[in-house]
Amino acid sequence: MDADPVDLLIQRVAQRDPAAFRALYEASAGRLLAIAQRVLNDAGAAEDVLQEVYLALWNGQSRIPVPCRAPLAWLTTLTRNRAIDVARRRRPEVPLQWQGDDGEEHSFDIPDDSPTPPEQLQGVQEDARLSHCLGRIADEPRQALSLAYYEGLTHAEVALRLTRPLGTVKAWVRRSLLSLQECLQAGAGVAP
Repeated sequence: MDADPVDLLIQRVAQRDPAAFRALYEASAGRLLAIAQRVLNDAGAAEDVLQEVYLALWNGQSRIPVPCRAPLAWLTTLTRNRAIDVARRRRPEVPLQWQGDDGEEHSFDIPDDSPTPPEQLQGVQEDARLSHCLGRIADEPRQALSLAYYEGLTHAEVALRLTRPLGTVKAWVRRSLLSLQECLQAGAGVAP
């Protein structure tokens, strides 16, 4: 009994024969693509599935079961199953605009999460107040505070970086925080 030509091609592909791979693709790609398109109803996604199937076959990730009486049927099942997996992973697409039963066009209102102009102004004012208050702290204590809170360094790491005693760095950071708190609560004299 002669072996199926597709079966022989698959065996040669398993041995990484490029000519066999090309011949297998030419013999089966049209059928497999049609199956993937039928499942996905999307030509681009179907082509991606087809590429995954052939790539898995070439890399030996999908091996034909032995014995296999119908290798083309096995490839068809493999393609169909991959297409179903892709379809399941997809989120349903909801159009932002649609036409209602009355014939009028409708659209979803999408909330804008960006700050409103008053919120933006308040943020700018708070940033200005913080900059003003930070500017009132001496250079080294301000640097210690910045390293601790903006760069996330521990007090010991700040002390090493600034070549200062640990106790001095701890005192600078604590005093700087208290100074910032007082300044921010007092309004710091920055015009709104």
